[in-house]
Parts: sequence; C-alpha cells; structure tokens
Amino acid sequence: MMTRSFFMGLCLVFIAGNGQAAPIYSLQSTSTLQFQGTQQGEKFTGAIKVFEAKISYDAHDLAQASFDVTMQLKSIDSRNLERDQAMQTPDWFDTGRYPTAVFKTVNFRVTAQGAVADADLTIKGRTKRISFPFQFQKTAAGATLDSRVTLDRLDFALGAGEWADDSMVGRRVDVIVHLNLTPVAPPVAGKAPSAHQKN
Repeated sequence: MMTRSFFMGLCLVFIAGNGQAAPIYSLQSTSTLQFQGTQQGEKFTGAIKVFEAKISYDAHDLAQASFDVTMQLKSIDSRNLERDQAMQTPDWFDTGRYPTAVFKTVNFRVTAQGAVADADLTIKGRTKRISFPFQFQKTAAGATLDSRVTLDRLDFALGAGEWADDSMVGRRVDVIVHLNLTPVAPPVAGKAPSAHQKN
C-alpha cells in the first residue's frame, strides 16, 4: 500500500521534473535576417539589420518552446537607397505608423519533413498565421536556427496602387533566417542578478 509520504514524494519529483523551462538563447551579432524579392523581373536581396529575439527551445519539450522576434523596419537595407526609402512610405511598410514587425510562435509540431512552428506574423497592423519550418542544431558555442519561408506581400498590404501589380514587384518574398545563438545561464537560486554598469 502506497503511504502518504511516498505519494507526496512522487508528486514533488514529477513537479520538479516538469517545471523546468526550455533553455533560453540570446542572439549573437553574426545572426542574419534576409529577404529576396523581384523588381521588374530582377532579383534583389535585402536584410533587416536590427532585430531582437528571445529563443527558448528544447526538442524534447516543445510545449515550453517559443520564438519571439521583433524587427525594426527602419533598418531595412536592400542595397538600393531609392527602394529603401520607398519601403518606409505608407504604400509599403509605413514605418512612421508601424515601425516594427513581430513574429510570435503559438505552437510547435514535428512533421515527416522536420520541425515546424506555427506563428503569428504581424506587419503593418495585419496579423497572419504562418508555418515556419526550421532546423535547430546544437553547436559548441550554443546553437543555430535556420529557416526559409515564402510570404505573399499582399497579405500584409505591402505595395499599394501601381505597386500591387506583381509585374512591377513580385508578390512572393523569400525570407531566410540564420540565427547564431548563445545559451543564457539561468540565475543561481537565492542570488540576486547583478546589474551591468558601464564605467
């Protein structure tokens, strides 16, 4: 017969084993967030230079995983000043009103092709649920996260007026993600985190 103390012990072990959050990672400066599109039939490549990400991931505990990314759209660089300036206008990203884009995962699953995150992507005040297939690899320094997804720019009202014609600018935009990640050490129990002070 199971005693009360033994039963309580099992409960504590179960809670302790399942209460740990997935490892948290911070971005290394070598991480990149690029996109590829076409303008008048010519391919071009650009990047969002400034973005922040909170990555929490354990392949064996997907319920605890999360990828949260905030992108500063004024940092877009497509290697063409005129095009970059146009992207800031209301016809495109309207960065005066919507300076950031936000990517937030809502679910993780494993398919025959690999791991997939379902995420809400918000651009220009419009949110669309997308599938985000990815590869997460542990490395000696931490981990890497890679993904390539194709978006339809018109889902986010990017390119109004004459720009809505895909003969001017293609509707399909490929987004290429490469994140180099460093694990964040968990705080030591009973010890307050130290403040970083610049001398």
